[in-house]
Amino acid sequence: MPRSPGKGSLFERLDPELPPRRSRTRQELAAERIRAIKRQLELILNTRQGSAQSCPNLGLRDLNDADAGSADLHLQICQDIRLAVAAYEPRAQVIDVHPLPAAGQPQDLHLRLQCLIPLNHMQERVEIDLLFHHHDRQVKVK
Repeated sequence: MPRSPGKGSLFERLDPELPPRRSRTRQELAAERIRAIKRQLELILNTRQGSAQSCPNLGLRDLNDADAGSADLHLQICQDIRLAVAAYEPRAQVIDVHPLPAAGQPQDLHLRLQCLIPLNHMQERVEIDLLFHHHDRQVKVK
């Protein structure tokens, strides 16, 4: 059976802490959908390609093995993110991925996704920030 578009995973919908869907406002439902997409993106982007035997293309390639220059590496990472989101998070349609100036730690990589997300029966433009932490090698989705 196909998944209901944008209504979260089965476990998210079974959460006893959430009030019934019909009693939540449109804004609450939209915020819930965006949070669910961000959680999914964090899972996808923190997975390394080849680490899931059942789905070897899931995630991003290991950035430590990259031998390209920094400009090429940024383009490569942006393309990898675009492909991963298109393949594994169908609720978000990526329009653009671009690097942002480093704030704080210069070795961290900060990117911004511009996506179209179905919210309240319309395609809404949403910006999602990604922070690749050099130290703990994790992607934080904001």
